[in-house]
Amino acid sequence: MEQPVPPTRDELREHLVTTRIAGSVQTPVGDVLRKAQFVADGEEEASFGLTGLTKYSHSDVLEQIRLQFGWTPTPGEHPYGPTYIDPDILLDELELARDRITLAGREGQRVIMATGHPTGVFSLHARVADALRLAGAKLLNPADGERVRVRDNDRLVRYVMDVATLSSGANLYHTHSAYPMRLVLDTVGDQVDLVIGDHGWAGTAAERGIDVIGIADINDPALPMARFEGRAAVVLGMDDNVVLPRHYDPVADFLTAGLR
Repeated sequence: MEQPVPPTRDELREHLVTTRIAGSVQTPVGDVLRKAQFVADGEEEASFGLTGLTKYSHSDVLEQIRLQFGWTPTPGEHPYGPTYIDPDILLDELELARDRITLAGREGQRVIMATGHPTGVFSLHARVADALRLAGAKLLNPADGERVRVRDNDRLVRYVMDVATLSSGANLYHTHSAYPMRLVLDTVGDQVDLVIGDHGWAGTAAERGIDVIGIADINDPALPMARFEGRAAVVLGMDDNVVLPRHYDPVADFLTAGLR
């Protein structure tokens, strides 16, 4: 089957803005402000398995949102109004991620893919996983099918197309929890070179000192704080759950261009 032609940077920029993966995004102002406070307060779900974030103030977190997403709240903005992600900042991070993914494929590195969004960016993770596997990387599935307790519910770690998800068997769940990734990393030990993920899957890997490419929506500032601290190598600031998952396909093509 013929390989898709990856978009140029300019083509991808236009696509990101048109599909609202970046540019004006649907994540509301009030939710971004609230989650920034949660991170400063050390709220467990918002911290994604990262410790030590309570040393930062609400203003410190908002400053990293400004630097890493390009958005600053304006006094009097409607709390349900849209926010903004600078597409050029995202493209710079996507280029870093592309280089790291290329290295993982070229060296046959051990990679874990994982998502708390079984819709949305799941499709992006799955396409990257497929390209990495074909390029020679080793896609790991530690703790596949093992039980984990999340929010008083018994769940399973389940890999779908080599992407770790949280499952009940018949269903896949959105989750911010760090517990599934703790189980995965306790199982695999230090036998992993790279984690590509989001939410608690990525934050927990960064907490353990593993090389991470994270995806973070603008209302998920824990990973940007890890990027600021140097604990996450790359953080892709983007809307992580646009209406049509296929809109992430050009992003995946861009990320895997070096594997062809």
